[in-house]
Amino acid sequence: MNRRHATGVLLSLVLLAAGCARNPGPTAPAPRGDAPAAAAAPGDSGSARPAAPRARPYQRVITSEAITKAGLFKTHMVGEKLYFEIPRGELSRDMLVISRTVEGGSTSGFFGGGMNRIVQWQRDGTRILLRQRAFGIAADTGTAIYRAVSALNAGPIIASFNIESWGPDSAAVIDVTRLYTTNINEFAAVTSVAGDRSFINGVEAFPRNVNVEATQTGTQSPPQGSPPGARGTTVTARQLWSMLKLPEQPMRPRLADKRVGIISVSMVDYSRPEHEANERTFVRRFRLEKQDPSAAVSDPVEPIVFWIDPATPEWLVPWVRRGIEDWQPAYREAGFSNAILAREAPDPSEDPSWSPFDARYNIIYWRPSPVANATGGQVVDPRTGEILKAEVNMYHNVMDLLRDWYFTQVSPLDVRAQRLPLPDSLMGRLVEYVVAHEVGHAIGFPHNMKASSQYPADSLRSASFLRRMGGHVATLMDYSRFNYVAQPEDSIPPDLLIPGVGPYDVFAIKWQNTPIPGARTPDDELPTLDRWARMQDTIPWFRFSTRDATGDAGDLTEAVGDADAVRSSALALENLERVARSLLRVAEQPGRDYTLLTDLYSNVVGQWSRYNGHVAAIIAGAETQERYGTGVRFTPVDEARQREAMRFLHEHAFRVPEYLLDPELLWRMEQEGTLNRIRAAQAGVLNTLLAPARLDRLVEYEALARGSTRAYTLAEMLADLRRGVWSELSAGNPRVDPYRRNLQRAFLDAAARIINPPAPTASGAPTPQAATTPPARASGDARAVLRGELVELDRAAQTAIGRTGDAMTRLHLRDVRMEIAQILDPRD
Repeated sequence: MNRRHATGVLLSLVLLAAGCARNPGPTAPAPRGDAPAAAAAPGDSGSARPAAPRARPYQRVITSEAITKAGLFKTHMVGEKLYFEIPRGELSRDMLVISRTVEGGSTSGFFGGGMNRIVQWQRDGTRILLRQRAFGIAADTGTAIYRAVSALNAGPIIASFNIESWGPDSAAVIDVTRLYTTNINEFAAVTSVAGDRSFINGVEAFPRNVNVEATQTGTQSPPQGSPPGARGTTVTARQLWSMLKLPEQPMRPRLADKRVGIISVSMVDYSRPEHEANERTFVRRFRLEKQDPSAAVSDPVEPIVFWIDPATPEWLVPWVRRGIEDWQPAYREAGFSNAILAREAPDPSEDPSWSPFDARYNIIYWRPSPVANATGGQVVDPRTGEILKAEVNMYHNVMDLLRDWYFTQVSPLDVRAQRLPLPDSLMGRLVEYVVAHEVGHAIGFPHNMKASSQYPADSLRSASFLRRMGGHVATLMDYSRFNYVAQPEDSIPPDLLIPGVGPYDVFAIKWQNTPIPGARTPDDELPTLDRWARMQDTIPWFRFSTRDATGDAGDLTEAVGDADAVRSSALALENLERVARSLLRVAEQPGRDYTLLTDLYSNVVGQWSRYNGHVAAIIAGAETQERYGTGVRFTPVDEARQREAMRFLHEHAFRVPEYLLDPELLWRMEQEGTLNRIRAAQAGVLNTLLAPARLDRLVEYEALARGSTRAYTLAEMLADLRRGVWSELSAGNPRVDPYRRNLQRAFLDAAARIINPPAPTASGAPTPQAATTPPARASGDARAVLRGELVELDRAAQTAIGRTGDAMTRLHLRDVRMEIAQILDPRD
């Protein structure tokens, strides 16, 4: 069965070493009856295109100077020309082609994704075509619709090659040099490939694949925003294309389930019995088969091996290895021992033909880039979801990100983080965590942000609980970085502050890989898979994000303990104050400028906004669980919890804590900018509360409230918000300080975007001014209630002007009234 194949991941600067051996060509055989030297293609009248040149004798093409390699098919380098000798048995076979950069590319940003596509070599008379394959639809070969489906799957012809000669067993010999050295879009690593500066570097042939390395020179488009008429610059890339034959015996696929988070591939199967075009979705996974099928636990026939990039800093190699093999216990629970292994890449002197870009190898790349990030992904067989090549990209500056996260979130809990730089032993452990997370992506798992809300907040302060559960979050695949809920008095061992492979990971690995005895087809597995998935009903930490839930209050990024975000964020803010008060001691270093101090302070302000944002998500939020026909999937958050969240925000988000305003700190960092920094952080929380979708959910929840259920209505929420943001207006002598004035202006800006959203341009795209506004337009009820709140606010401001003795407050409130008038009655 066919389905779309996955895009792969990223490029590298690691060089390929290729070895060659001279080998004289064989004696050319006479063409067989089914392979004439010059025959018209079936149905070709000869008038539509010129006849191809006649094939030449083998030894005239593959001369004694040829450097020949034998593998999936023979390759021959004759001078600067590259020939493929493709046996009849390899024609019309699906093959994966991936392309990765060996030399050249980015040194300052992300490494761009390479090419991944499925192709076939097909014979068309005296030509060999390289044709791309499509896998969006499928049908069984015995069905009436199969012929029509096959016709739609016929992809574009990438290139056409004359048959230059015939090898043994009628193997077609073609010159493929131009495939790698000219401007064929699907094989071009640069734009406008220049043939005079592009050439083949080498080729390697193996039983399952062929690797070609070539240098391409072309142009790079001018950067966005360049003046009209700006010319592109010359760029050269050394590229490797690895062509791998898909398995002749496809792996039996496993049907995906929305209740279990596994990356998948899909296709529409037109031969299913349902009365509709039925989409079939299969999980991505490695092919794991037991050496001893009768054993409860067995080594696999072929383990998952991740190779460690030789560019990895030597001191980090053991930590990278641990990050890979941290997944072994989870696979053991699925019945496979030694299922996932780490190996160091061989030295070129040991294996000159080995390349990290070979389609057969899973790789942990170490990227020389200042990008503070890491990524993981995989390339799969589109027919079954079998992972063929998994890749992780560790950008060197991810260590800078890890330092900032760890220091800002948990330095009060780990004495090693109370001085900078962090010791190598701690940084190595943090790198292990990131590697394990990205390997999770590479073996098939998406993020599961719901996991952070499955443990009670107070349990995250218990060392015994954390040890039993493997950490403070149920999966490595959440963005629940470090345990900022724990307090210094809890004496949590530092290693338990860092996530590990958790119970959800073990559950998902088992669901993805455990063999199901007696099942012969994917449909045969469904009853067992459903029974496993329904374990989520009684074990909450086995749950995955509900895919169409836009307002799940427990499905948040960068959150810890968001089952009770009010309690967790209150504890987090206690730690954050400790961090802020340590900044000067930790980050002021004689002989160094204040870049580090500024960076860490910015992270503290960001964390303050983030913790408050987790609480804001409770308002108009829901508790969700993905189910298959067994009950309710969405339950609005209780009214009392929403009101509690609003009170928290009044105290912690809309009032600036003193520890963020220490002049000794601020005057070391910047002459100006603190007001705007604080405003941006508070505006982020306001925009969360006033997002059109959130306002509309409050209207919806009120409309659906029944019986004893009491909804927190939109009118009540906006009135509470107004009273919190504008609380000074009820004072006998109102005084609004600069931080609160900024907050109040941010409130008006958010209200204006809802009541008077920017008009779309003629093309339907929003105006440039709308680039940062919510894409959706709020409902009529939301706009009506918000207008009413602005009218009330205008009255309160009018009366407060007469009571205030502060000149700046009076000017501010007058300006507020003019802004409200403009919002309610906009004028051009």
